[in-house]
Amino acid sequence: MKIAFFTDDYLPYVHGVTTSIQNLRAAYEALGHEVYVIAPKCAGYDDNDDHVIRLNSINSYIFDKRPISIVYPGMAKKFDDYDFDICHSHTQFWLGTLGSMVAKRKGIPHISTMHTLFSELIDDYPAAIISGIIAVSIGYPIAFKTRPILPFEFGSLEALSMTNRDLFKKQTWKLMNTFFEHTSACIAPSQHLFNTMAAHGLNANCYVVPNGISLDKYKATKPAGEFIKPAGERWITAVGRLSGEKRQKTLIESMPLLKAEKVKLFLIGDGPEREKLQELVVSLGLTDKVVFTDKQPPHVVAEILNQSDIFTLASYRFDNQPMVILEAIASGLPVVYCDDRLQEGLTEDNALLTKTHLPEGFADAFDELLADPARIKQMSAASRQLSHDFDITVLAKRMLAIYKDAEPVT
Repeated sequence: MKIAFFTDDYLPYVHGVTTSIQNLRAAYEALGHEVYVIAPKCAGYDDNDDHVIRLNSINSYIFDKRPISIVYPGMAKKFDDYDFDICHSHTQFWLGTLGSMVAKRKGIPHISTMHTLFSELIDDYPAAIISGIIAVSIGYPIAFKTRPILPFEFGSLEALSMTNRDLFKKQTWKLMNTFFEHTSACIAPSQHLFNTMAAHGLNANCYVVPNGISLDKYKATKPAGEFIKPAGERWITAVGRLSGEKRQKTLIESMPLLKAEKVKLFLIGDGPEREKLQELVVSLGLTDKVVFTDKQPPHVVAEILNQSDIFTLASYRFDNQPMVILEAIASGLPVVYCDDRLQEGLTEDNALLTKTHLPEGFADAFDELLADPARIKQMSAASRQLSHDFDITVLAKRMLAIYKDAEPVT
C-alpha cells in the first residue's frame, strides 16, 4: 500500500506529533508498505529522504516562526503521479486540506488524526490560534465547497453573551467538525479526546487508536553521554516543550517543598518559556536542583529516562495522549500527573494522580513515592507491562485495518 502522510508539523521540530508520525511510518515500512511524508519546507534543513516531500512555505512569525505551506486550488494535481492508496492527514489545517483535495481528486480514502486540542491553545497562544482560525474560516468553504462557516447563525442572540475567546473556541469546533465530515474517518488517539469531540458535535466516523512506540528503544542501556546519575541521587524527569501549557513552572515551584533529599528535576526540551523558567530557578535558589538539558536526540532521552526514578507531566486540561507518557512507561517509570482525564498508559498500579494541580500536589506525590522504594519498584514493573499495549506494530495493524475498510471521500 502506498500511504501519504500530510502534516503541518515535522522535522526539524521535535514534539509529540512528529514522533507519532515517525513511529507510525517506521512500523508501516517494516510491514512492507511505502510511506511519503508531505510537510512544509524548512529553510536550511535537508531530510536526505526521497520519501519526504517538502512544499514551499512561509514563516508564520506568530508561532515560533514555524513555516506553513502555501496551499492553493489545483495544487492536488501535483500528486497525480504518486498513485497513493490512502491519504492520512495529521493536521486539520493547511496540509490537512491538501490531503483532502488529493484524496478527492484520486477517489481514495482520507483519514485524519486529531493530535491537538486547538481550542485549548487559544488561552496560551491567542494571536497564533485566532489567526489560524480566521484563515481556515475563509479557506474551508473554498476547499470543501460549503457555505460560510460561522460560530453562530445570523440573527442569533447567543453571540451577545460570549466573550471573544469563547466565540473563537466555538468556531474552532465548528471548523473541526466540518473538516472531519469531509473525511472517510477520523482518529482520536485517546478516549477522552473522542468524548470531547463527540460532546462538541462530531458527526463523522471516528475511531480511538492510541499513539504507539517502539519498545526496543527504551530498554535499559548503560548511559554513555554527559548525563550520568551519581550514586544516591534521585531524578524526577519531565520531557516536553518548555511552554505555558506544559506548566514546567509548577514542577519547579514544587522543588522547594520537597522533604526528600538529593533530588534533581530534569527538564528535557526547549521552548519559548526557557529563559523565564531559568530565571525562576535562580530566584528560588534551585540551580543545583533543576537541570535544563535542552533538546536531546531520542537515544539520550532514553538514557536519562532509564536512570530516572519518577516521570512527571504537569500539563492540565490540554494534552491528548502524550507520547512522553508512553516513553516513560516503556522505560519502566512510575508517572506522577495531575490531569484526571488522561487514561492511556496510566493506571493505579503504575501512576499517581496528584490531589491538586498546584505545586503542593506534585511535591506531596513526589515525597510519597520517594519515601517508598518498594512501591516505586512495583510501579516500575507495572509500567513496563502496560507499555506492551502500545507497541507500535500492533497499533499500526489496527490502523491499516481502518484504511482497508475506509470508503473514498466524495
